[in-house]
Amino acid sequence: MTVLTRREAALGLALAAIARPAPAQEGWPRHSITILVPAAAGGATDIIARIVAARLQRSLGVPVVIDNRGGAGGSLATEAGAAASPDGYVLTMGQLGTLAVSPNLYPKIRYDPVRDFAPVALVAQVPMVLVVHPSLGAQHLRGLIERARAAPRAIEYGSAGVGAITHIGMVAFEEAAGIKLLHVPFRGSGALLPLLLSGEIKAAFAGTPSMLPHIREGRLIALGISSPARLAALPEVPAMAEVLPGFDVMQWYGLVAPKRTPKPILDRLTEATNEAVASPEMAERLAEEGAVPEVRTPEEFSALIASELRRWGEVVRRNNLQPDG
Repeated sequence: MTVLTRREAALGLALAAIARPAPAQEGWPRHSITILVPAAAGGATDIIARIVAARLQRSLGVPVVIDNRGGAGGSLATEAGAAASPDGYVLTMGQLGTLAVSPNLYPKIRYDPVRDFAPVALVAQVPMVLVVHPSLGAQHLRGLIERARAAPRAIEYGSAGVGAITHIGMVAFEEAAGIKLLHVPFRGSGALLPLLLSGEIKAAFAGTPSMLPHIREGRLIALGISSPARLAALPEVPAMAEVLPGFDVMQWYGLVAPKRTPKPILDRLTEATNEAVASPEMAERLAEEGAVPEVRTPEEFSALIASELRRWGEVVRRNNLQPDG
C-alpha cells in the first residue's frame, strides 16, 4: 500500500482545488514565453526560475526562455514585466525583495505589485542560511550573537544591496537577537560571493540554493537556517528559531503576469505551473536546491504578497532603512 506524506497529500488537495477545465485563448501559446528574472545567473532566483522553466516548457509545448536582468535591486526586470504586453508571453519571477520590500523602500519605483501584476502561481519558498567564513572563528549561532553583543558593529556582513532579502533578513536577525552588525551592500550577489569566499567579508544571510555547494565543500560555515524547522538538505544545521524562538524569514518565488492578461491565459499558466510544482520530479529537484515547493491559488498568492508588503514595510520604517541610491 502506498502511503502519502502529509506534504504530498497537501499538494494533491491544493492542486485539485486549483485545477479548472478553463480553456486558454484560442491557439495560445503560439510561440516562446519569456520569464524575466530579477537577478544575475547563478543565484537562488535564477536557479529556481530555470527549474520552473524547464518543466513549463514540457507542459506548454513551447520554449520557455530565461531573461536575466539583475541590478537596481531587481527593479529593472520587474518594471519591464509590469510594462510588458498582457498576452501571457512575458512573465516575471517575483520574489520577496521585488514585490514586498522594494515598494516600501524606493518611493520612485515604477511599478506597484498589486496594481500592475496578476499573480499566476507561487512556486517555492526557500529558507535563507546564515553563513560565515571559517576565518571568523564562529561555529555556532549563539557564539556569533555573544560576540556581536560584546562588540557592536565589529562583524561585517555583505548583502546583495539595500532592501534585498540578504539585507533585510539580516536586519530581522539583528532585531531578534538584540545585536548590531556592520552592513556592507554590494550590487548583486555575484559581486558579494567572491569576497565572502575569500574571507574579506565575514558573514552573509544568503539563499540556501546558491550556498549549498560552498557549505558542503567547507568553504563556508552554516550557523542557522531561517525557517521554523531544519532543512532536509542541511539536517545538521539548526533552525535559527531554536535559538531565537519565532524567527521565520523565508524567501519566496512566484510567477506574475501583467495585470490585464486575459483570464483564460492566466488560468492556463496557473494550471501548468501548479501541475509542475506538484509533480514528484520537480519537488525532488527543488528539494535538492533547498527549496520547499508550494501550490496555492492565485488568490492565496495575492494574499501572501499583501501580507509581506505590510510586514516588511514595518521593518523598513522601524529601522529607518534608506535606499542606496
